[in-house]
Amino acid sequence: MKRYSVVGGLFLMLLITYIDRAAISSAALAISSDLGLSNQAMGGVFSAFALGYAVAQIPGGWLADRYGPRLALALVVMVWSLFTGATGAVSSVTALLAVRFLFGVAEAGAFPGAARVIFNWLPVDERGRANGIIFSGSRLGAAFAFPAMAWLLAAWNWRTAFYLLAIPGLAWSLLWALLFR
Repeated sequence: MKRYSVVGGLFLMLLITYIDRAAISSAALAISSDLGLSNQAMGGVFSAFALGYAVAQIPGGWLADRYGPRLALALVVMVWSLFTGATGAVSSVTALLAVRFLFGVAEAGAFPGAARVIFNWLPVDERGRANGIIFSGSRLGAAFAFPAMAWLLAAWNWRTAFYLLAIPGLAWSLLWALLFR
């Protein structure tokens, strides 16, 4: 039963990952308007995340191998959630580029950490199904991100929306650190 809870926790983590990752696409117009950014500048912002993510994939895997997935995932989710919130606090394109790059660096540890959990906790004959479950969390997160962000943007401004998006990840990281043993 415990390993199913672990898979459920990873599913939620990847759901949160993709909501946080895709939210900026929904808010791009509001951000561009507020900060006076061109389409090219916003393209650079999107690329900054991808660059940080790509650069940190191997170190993210090393972190999970070296310190274990409990600590590694709690840390990366906490840090990326802080950068999700920090997205709402930026006041220039330079700050936005830096925050989104660092957000990508932090989020890069999610999939390698999840892979380590699956390897450590599940028997070989359950790993494929478990990976299917957790990866579906990422796809559902991507699907839910746009309507969720549209709702947040209708209720609040883009800055507040990013502050609010940080909360689920911070709560997840605390629960993961406390419950995953």
